[in-house]
Amino acid sequence: MRLKTWELFYFITAVNIIQCAHIRQRSLTQSDSSYLGRLAKLIVEEEENDIAHILDREVCSTKACKATAKEILKNMNRSADPCDDFYNFACGGWIAGNPVPPTQSHWNQFELINEKLDLQLKEILEEKDCADDPSPVAAAKLAYRSCMDEENIECDGLQPLIDLLREFGGWPMTLANWNDEDFNWQDMVAETTRRLAIAPLIFTYVYLDRKNSSQSVITVDQASFGLPRSMLIEPLTYSKQIEAYRQWLAAAAWEVTKALREPIPSNKSKAVTKSRIAVDSFNLIEFEIELAKISTPSEQRRDPFKLYNPMILRTLQKWTERAEVTQPYARIKWNRFLSNVLKGVASVDPEERIIVREVDYIFRLEALLDRTPLRVIANYIHWKIVKALSTETTKRMRDLAFQFGQILSGVKEDQPRWRDCVHHVGAYFDFATGYQYVQRYFDVDAKKSADNMVEHIREAFKDEVGRLTWMDNETKEAARKKADAMTQFIGYPPWYSNITALEERYKGLSVGKSHFQNVVSTYTFFVKKAFIKLRKPTDRSEWTTSPAVVNAFYNPQKNAITFPAAILQSPFFKKGRIQALNYGSIGVVIGHEITHGFDDMGRQSDLHGNLAQWWSQSTIETYLKKAQCFIDQYGSYRVPELDILLGTEAMANGVITQGENIADNGGIRQAYLAYRRFVQKHGPEPRLQGLEEFTPEQLFFLGFAMVWCESSTTEALLQEVLSDPHSIHRLRVQGTLSNSEDFAEAFHCSSESTMNPKEKCIIW
Repeated sequence: MRLKTWELFYFITAVNIIQCAHIRQRSLTQSDSSYLGRLAKLIVEEEENDIAHILDREVCSTKACKATAKEILKNMNRSADPCDDFYNFACGGWIAGNPVPPTQSHWNQFELINEKLDLQLKEILEEKDCADDPSPVAAAKLAYRSCMDEENIECDGLQPLIDLLREFGGWPMTLANWNDEDFNWQDMVAETTRRLAIAPLIFTYVYLDRKNSSQSVITVDQASFGLPRSMLIEPLTYSKQIEAYRQWLAAAAWEVTKALREPIPSNKSKAVTKSRIAVDSFNLIEFEIELAKISTPSEQRRDPFKLYNPMILRTLQKWTERAEVTQPYARIKWNRFLSNVLKGVASVDPEERIIVREVDYIFRLEALLDRTPLRVIANYIHWKIVKALSTETTKRMRDLAFQFGQILSGVKEDQPRWRDCVHHVGAYFDFATGYQYVQRYFDVDAKKSADNMVEHIREAFKDEVGRLTWMDNETKEAARKKADAMTQFIGYPPWYSNITALEERYKGLSVGKSHFQNVVSTYTFFVKKAFIKLRKPTDRSEWTTSPAVVNAFYNPQKNAITFPAAILQSPFFKKGRIQALNYGSIGVVIGHEITHGFDDMGRQSDLHGNLAQWWSQSTIETYLKKAQCFIDQYGSYRVPELDILLGTEAMANGVITQGENIADNGGIRQAYLAYRRFVQKHGPEPRLQGLEEFTPEQLFFLGFAMVWCESSTTEALLQEVLSDPHSIHRLRVQGTLSNSEDFAEAFHCSSESTMNPKEKCIIW
């Protein structure tokens, strides 16, 4: 039997009456009898024994349990029916009490922890230098002080940015006289990639070979854009966002123009005016729209085999020469281009083996460049630099970027300067700040608990694989072996006990008083660190994520899962509370990352991280049908908050979110199975004070849902729906739990209820 919310009210009240009467040894009043009369109508005879059990149930009295119970009660909306809308039931109170702060585009549990983390890192970075500080920590403090020195930054003005642009011949739209004869877009893209980690037109990087993960290889891919691709290819629908983007571009160009203070040319028709900048801005945006059109959408980039096109450099050159071009500058000279990208790191010859992820994009790019004036191409590449680095200069330039961000994300107020600087330094000196964070704030017990939980959930996954009826035995065994081979990075790297190892990681990186130069030098440093791995053996024990990050990751090329120290805290994990909540939160996250090794993309890599066909054909066909169930399910969800913004019914994207949705669904099944095994071994857990009517099993699902409580601006929600591979938070809860038979059983949801549909999507 499942009692409705108003029925639960009478039920709990009646129980309290009985308890009070028993404790005080008094008879029941007429009012008491009225409540009990209502209760009698609600409870069938076969459940009378449950009342005695409820009266005798154990309640967790630890400090952590009491605090957690208060938090859950505050988060819930108990007037909602959990079987109709569990997200509202679990998060309604949280959403009502947590509107989006004016400096944020969305607000959720991740942001709450990040706010706490930012304050902790701020404290670390603002401390006075100490003789015992490792050199990278001292450098991080100096970089932070330079970032916070707004007076010096304003004094430098735009000059550091202008000097950088001049190295590439200057930004044409800000110059009265610009000569295209000396401009080579390929050399400029190569240098911006190598020095600034900015890759317009062609994205070139060095990373693991997808079919031979024992070494790294040069990889070439399509570029990214200033707006989501889906916005650029639909300019009528997203005219507001595109116009805001154009206004930012034009305003930034005018600021640079004014800072140049060039004399008015004798030919005044060539003078830089706002109207001339407006024309250049229009042409630049039109070019980026065309770039977006020739790129491949995310929905078509989910098959890693299609994105794996190994070529000898000589072959790539011959292939791209098939494109008919009339402008010499449109022809990509690959040997020269890649040699410039890797200058000072490695030499490249015509026999170099590279991976081209989007072959058609490269072919179409040459055709687009052939019909595009060189001035437009030069303006576009220079704009990419300005877009990336202008916020590292004056407040005026930061304000222009923020005004664009307001339209794109719905944020109302800019965040304080210190938070920007914490983020900057935390990104550059990630392991240095992470080192201090672990020393000061991290509970080592959380690392031990997470390590144990990973093993429990890994075993649960393997057992679930053994029970599958749609997978043949040979593929099952291969799946179990892949799960066993999965490397886990929990908390922080083991070399944190060795300061020399920390210092070696940043050897060669120096910082000074100029914030702008610090930013440029760190970009150059880390690009070189990545490029220097070309053709080198893979270090599978290498940590690539700072401990001071509130997130978790699966790396398909290394078949590795990572749970940084900063995520191993409440609400994801808390020592002293019942394990139902820990398994429901961090346990599901662990199961989620393990399942990524077997989602629609992860399943195509073997236990070593190499692309390989290790499934039987019949199993693949069945899997694809099951995956389609998730695509259809999540693709059918409406996002009504966006209807007015788009002028039509807004739907979620079930294609680009399928991997994350499969991981969510697999993660909760495995975590729940692991929790049930915990109970079998250790016995039933107590309940929570004030939430006595909820079983630990029900609290497991509440713990899962509350991790995803979120308030969001409409604009930020749109960004998520358009380009985020994760479903929006509400759908992560609704979609996952509506597929869970365990959830339906725990909350006694009828087969007619919204949260317990007859057709469920299940893979792992």
